[in-house]
Amino acid sequence: MKILLAVSLDPSRADALRLAVDTAVSTGAEVRSLFVVDRPGIERSEAGAPPGAIHIARHAGEEIAEKLGAVGARAVDAAGRACREAGVPFAGEVASGDPRREIEDACAACDLLVAGLLSRYAHDEGDEPGSLALSLMSDRVAPVLLACAPYRPVETVVVGCGGGHRTARAVGAMARLGLWKTGCRIVLLAVAGSPGQGENLLAGPRRTLADAGYAPWEEKVIPGPKVEAFSEFCETARADAVVLGGFGEHRWDDLLGRSVTGRLLAEGRAHFFLRM
Repeated sequence: MKILLAVSLDPSRADALRLAVDTAVSTGAEVRSLFVVDRPGIERSEAGAPPGAIHIARHAGEEIAEKLGAVGARAVDAAGRACREAGVPFAGEVASGDPRREIEDACAACDLLVAGLLSRYAHDEGDEPGSLALSLMSDRVAPVLLACAPYRPVETVVVGCGGGHRTARAVGAMARLGLWKTGCRIVLLAVAGSPGQGENLLAGPRRTLADAGYAPWEEKVIPGPKVEAFSEFCETARADAVVLGGFGEHRWDDLLGRSVTGRLLAEGRAHFFLRM
């Protein structure tokens, strides 16, 4: 398996690195680290200069790009040291261009994208925290593993079993990648109005984990309301990671916290594995 660690320069960088290394160690994966100098963002800043200062702005833009490249290279080198110390194969790169396009292209050769839950990739940090990684997941470019802050090792994983194709894809991707296959407490969680309905929601994920050879797991069916019940269970169970079937299909519900994914992302208490 190949993990793409999309390096940002915000504080979430350290959390994403630790999660990428721990995940690589547990799955036998290799890590590719990529930092992108945001050239379009720098050029947009240059375009805002008054006519008489365009030449100065362009010169300043080149200096900004050079400094960002140097800082990014140091961050990639630090990721390489952490991986080598953990015995994880590593390759690192600093690119220049549009961060989303460069990261999307790199995802084509990788199986999993790891980033910080609050990661930012615009040179002026003008993008919304986590928005780039979530947009790539929403467009089905790659499964995404988002690191919460402060970092916490993964011991308890709650898998949301909401039924339908989104749940099937998320649990299927988790099993295909071998995430948390051993050494973790895994809980399949369904919020349902009756035991029978809960059993129907659990059936598919149960088969997927059994076919993939996962260690014994727990199963829970709890009553709603769905968003509040799921959030409270994760808090009570001290979930370190949550597996959910994506983000962005119902954008306003997600933004306003009316979906399970939107609420838990806003709370930011756990790492997230998301797959559309």
